[in-house]
Parts: sequence; structure tokens; C-alpha cells
Amino acid sequence: MTEVTARRIAEALAEVRGESVRYPTLEQQAVIEADPAEPALVVAGAGSGKTETMANRVLWLVANRHLKPAEVLGLTFTRKAAGELAERIRTRLAELHTAGLAPDDHDLFDAPEISTYNSFASTVFRDNALVLGRDGDGVVLGEAAAWQLARNVVVRSTDPRLEQLDKRLESVVEATLQIARGIADNDADPERIRAIGRRFAGLPELPLGGTAEYASDVERMREIAQLELLVDLAREYDEAKRLRGAVDFADQVVLALHAVRARPAAVEELRARFRVVLLDEYQDTSVVQTDLLAELFAGTPVTAVGDPNQSIYGWRGASASNLREFRPRFRRRDGHPATRFTLSTSWRNGTRILDAANTLVGASTGEGAEVPTLEARPGASEFGVDSIYPETVTEEAAAVARWLRQRLDESRVRTGRPASAALLLRARKTQPYFLDAMREAGVPYHVLGVGGLLAEPEIADLVSALRVLDDPDAGLELLRLLAGARWRIGVADLDQLREVAGWLGRHDSAESGILSDELQQRIRESVAGDEGGSIVDALEFVGRAAEGHRALEGFSAEGLARLRAAATTFDRLRSRTGLELPELLVLVARELRLDIEIAANETRTAGRRTSTRCSTRSRGT
Repeated sequence: MTEVTARRIAEALAEVRGESVRYPTLEQQAVIEADPAEPALVVAGAGSGKTETMANRVLWLVANRHLKPAEVLGLTFTRKAAGELAERIRTRLAELHTAGLAPDDHDLFDAPEISTYNSFASTVFRDNALVLGRDGDGVVLGEAAAWQLARNVVVRSTDPRLEQLDKRLESVVEATLQIARGIADNDADPERIRAIGRRFAGLPELPLGGTAEYASDVERMREIAQLELLVDLAREYDEAKRLRGAVDFADQVVLALHAVRARPAAVEELRARFRVVLLDEYQDTSVVQTDLLAELFAGTPVTAVGDPNQSIYGWRGASASNLREFRPRFRRRDGHPATRFTLSTSWRNGTRILDAANTLVGASTGEGAEVPTLEARPGASEFGVDSIYPETVTEEAAAVARWLRQRLDESRVRTGRPASAALLLRARKTQPYFLDAMREAGVPYHVLGVGGLLAEPEIADLVSALRVLDDPDAGLELLRLLAGARWRIGVADLDQLREVAGWLGRHDSAESGILSDELQQRIRESVAGDEGGSIVDALEFVGRAAEGHRALEGFSAEGLARLRAAATTFDRLRSRTGLELPELLVLVARELRLDIEIAANETRTAGRRTSTRCSTRSRGT
């Protein structure tokens, strides 16, 4: 049988679509027509058409009868990316069938298995959970449920070391979750982590040549010294999940790894089912993900695609060095490292943009040197690239806002209609500077993503109100609302409210009549300085206290009236917390008059729908 080349497939598909042929580059053709029985690494620069190349690789394999579509497994990171890759392959396979290049027995309903790394790992774990004594049908905990379970573990713990830990409950819970997830993401040995904590515990006692100049270092040592306690809490958290038959997001991959190691037959089953494996965004795989993939597919036709310069998941254990380690780990049948290919033609960017990008990448060191220099596609644009070198982020934001304002105005004059643009930021923490600058410059904008919306004033107010309704310790959130536009309570009255909170704390224990003086003193001493009383409880007391009560004497008349109004509002909202969350959000927004703020602000292009969606996510996490 004559082999169907990648160029012939491109011609046939173009004819089906009625489009001009866009032949694959020589680099793409090499990847598409690579040996179907051998592993390969593809280092693909930004915008180099890796998704199209992966889809065409599947077409070439099917057209030349190397396998059926269902024998292909494709893995990527996000559900969106998995959906896009699956849709592209399904569309291309249908076009291949129409062009007459598909095998005679090709079934249009036969499609590759395209999934996310974690979803695939979850399936492997569920299918083999019994070998670990786990419930494969157990619930997967979301962020909120995992946090609540970890909080219960910390609150109920009887570990005496917690008494010596000068940290707020929320901080301990968050640290417990981080350690538990770090252990899972790296398949780490808890005892080794405990040993690190023990080693650091003794360092602050060593002579440091003047502790004042090493104060910050000593504090970090003490933080690391808590690892032993946090690992024990993480173990209790894992045991709590096991008792409930639950797992969290970080557990899925490590449990899948342990399951296939305990049941080698699972490896053979998966290798028999999937004859070719495509791994997308491989530079962002974590240690435990690469261990699982190597356990399952080392020595089989695995094609990994990635770019170390686009690695974004280092915060959870991912490492771009995985690309460098792929070739010796996934060896060919002859024992040599996997074949390495590159994709260096950028189909997305103009020549001047690529010049700037290559200059920046070329200035980096280490892993970045593995990436080929990006080249522009034929006919690429040559729009200029402006650069500025401000001293502060505030100056940078102002310059960017002016630049956008000028370009948008020029486009409106030239075309007669409003133009659009996008601003991408490397770090979310700088976003407020740019939003403020665009407001000042009169640039209308819409923030995409939950994180950005949470920084908006009315959204922050809405989230603060929800926390006040739910948590007596949400004092900072309550102060934000009381001092804001809804009640406009002054600093003196807010300070007096703090005094009332402290008075209530002392009053409750002093008036109990049950506790001895010594025990009351010990209770007072056990409370950290910033936990002297609940501002939320103090507001509720102010709202219900009788006129002339001595605790109310320090308030101004107007301040007291506004505080009582605020207390009444929150009382009314608490009585409605049984509502479904969307209805509760609408009610809170109306009571705080945030719906008016959202409607009146031109920069909230998505209006109330955006605020509701954002707050739903924030409450859940």
C-alpha cells in the first residue's frame, strides 16, 4: 500500500473545505510522519501550530492504517484545551472520510480519547482503587469542601504543639492543605519532610553573630521548623478523607500512580487499549504526573509536546526540566533516547513581535536555550513594537493606559467604529495599578477571570458582606462596609465599636459567675492580641442594646444611628441565608445598593451577571 503523505492529506482536506492549501512545514511534516512505533519529543515555540500538528499526526496514522482513532490517547491540562483538540480531530477525521482517504472500515463515531491529565488519572484510580483499599466511587472534594474538612481536622486536633503555635486558625488550615497537596504533587516521603523540620528546629538556638541582623532568617527557620507538626496534621487530614471515602484534586494522580504500581495488570490493559499517546503542554507536568505517565507508557509510542519558555505551573511542582528528561526516560526500542523534533515557525505573530520575543528569550539562560529561534510565517505582518522602561509599576501602568487611549482613538477615527484591545499581565498583583490607570485615562475595560473581578470595589464589598453573614471573625470585611459609601461611619465611631468588642469579650467571661478568677485570667491570656473581640458580634450588640446602655456612651448620635441601621440590615440578611446562593447574592447586592453601583459604572460591561458569577465562585472557594 502506498503511504499517504502529510502533504497529500493537506491537499485533500483543503479540497473538502474549498480553501487554498496550506502545506505543513518541513518541521511539521517530520513530526506528522514520524515512526508510529517510537516515542518522540516535540519542542514547539509559541504559536507554532502544535495543536494542528497533533491533529494531523492522528490523521496520518489513521489514513495509513497504523491504528484506529479510538486507540489514540491525548492528554492536556484544561478541559477547554481538551475540548478544542477533540473537536479539531473529530472534524479532521470527518473531512478525511469525505476525501476518501480514511480506511474502508472507518467509523465516523470512532474518536480518540482526549482528556485532561487529572481526569485521566482519576479514571485510572477509580478503575483500580480496590487494590489500595479505597472507594473508587468516592466524592472529589472541591476547594471549599477540602478547606472545611482541613479546618475540622485542625480544630479537633489534640496535638499539644498547637498551643505553642502563634498563628491564626485560618493560617494553620491553609498551611495544612499546602503540605498535604505538596506531598501528593511530589509523591514525597512524609518522614523526610518531618526530618527537615527537626533539623531546622535547632538552628535558631545556634550563635548567629547578633540575632538582630538575622531576625528575618531566624523567623523563616522557625516557620520551617513547624513542618513536623504540619505533616502530622496533613496525615490526619488524609485519614479524614479516607474515612469519608473522599479524595481531593491533588490526590487523583498520586493515588493512580500507587494503584498501577500495586496492580501491574492495569499497565498492560492501558497499553493494549492505547497504542499511541499524545502529551500536550508537557513542560507543565508535575513530578508525580511524569512518574505516572512513565509507569504506564515508557517504551511505547508517546509523543510529548511542550515549550519550557511557556511553563506556568512551577508553583505546584511542575518543572520545564521534564522536557529535558523525557528523552532518556521514554527510550526507543533500540535503547536510544526518544527522537527530538522542533516546531519553530510562528503562525500567530508578526516579524517585529518575533524579533522582540526572540531577544527576550535569548537573554534567558538554562532551559530556554533548548527552544529554537522562532521564525515568521510567509506574509507575516510587520507592525512595530513600542517599548518603555519606567522606574515604577505606577508609571508603567500610566504609560500603557495612555498608549491604549491613543491607539483606540486613532482606530475609531480611521474605521468609524469602536476598536478592541487586550492587556495581558504577568502577575495578577499588578492588576490594580493598570485598572486605576485606565480609569484615569478614560479607557473602558472589562476584566476577564474571577481573580480580576474580585479586585473590583463592588465585588469586594459583596464578598465582604457574605463573609460577615457567615463568620463572626470577619471584622476587617465589616469595617470595610461600615466605612464605605453605604453607611459612611467615621473613624472615631469605628474605634468605639472596637472598644465595645473588647468590652464584650471581657464582660462575657467576667460575668459568667462560674469561672474562677485564675481561669478567667488564663482565658484572657490565651487570646492573641488581634483577637480581642469580634467586631461582628459588637455590631449585633449595638443594634440590640437598649437606649442609654453604658456601652453606647462613646458613640456620636449620628454614628450610633448608622451602626444600628447596619445591624438591622445584617440581621435581616442573616434571616435569608437559607435562600439559594444566586438569590442571596441578588438580595445582598440590593441591600448594600451595589446593584446601583454596578449599573452606573461603565467599566462593568457584563453588569450584574458578572458580579453574580464572580461572587458565586469566591464563596465556593
